[in-house]
Amino acid sequence: MNSSFKVGQKLNLEISEVNFNHVVVGKEDKEAFMYNREMPKVTVEVLIVDEDDEYIVLLEEEIDGENKLVLPGATVLCDESSGETGARILKEYTGIDMDTGDLELYDFRTNPERDHRQWLMSVIYIARVEKSDDGFWAKIKDVLLHEDGFGYDHHRIIQNFEYNC
Repeated sequence: MNSSFKVGQKLNLEISEVNFNHVVVGKEDKEAFMYNREMPKVTVEVLIVDEDDEYIVLLEEEIDGENKLVLPGATVLCDESSGETGARILKEYTGIDMDTGDLELYDFRTNPERDHRQWLMSVIYIARVEKSDDGFWAKIKDVLLHEDGFGYDHHRIIQNFEYNC
């Protein structure tokens, strides 16, 4: 099989899986991933804050071998709206059921360089809930002192939230 391709060349490949931002193609003996860099993956992040806007829910995520603080987030599934994704995130991380109409649309991020691994378009919601005693809550003023401890642009998102509220 010739391994060099030409622009415009038609390929007869079997698609074995379709994922969020790539397609798995090929036969049993050879598989390849075709990534679609031109198409962004749509994600949702939620600023889960207490009713007084003093505390926020943050998670730790390993990014490039380092633990960083991030907002709870997820990819929008093909059968849900961004609001449904936000409600799913809230339920997953706090156990709280919230109607999608009670989420407050806060921001929309589209910078292709936001995550060096892939292009993400992110819808950001605010969910104001009663603060619980679990370990996810952090005081906003305290965490903003540690800019280098955050992943992606989440420090800037929280900083803007704190300034505007």
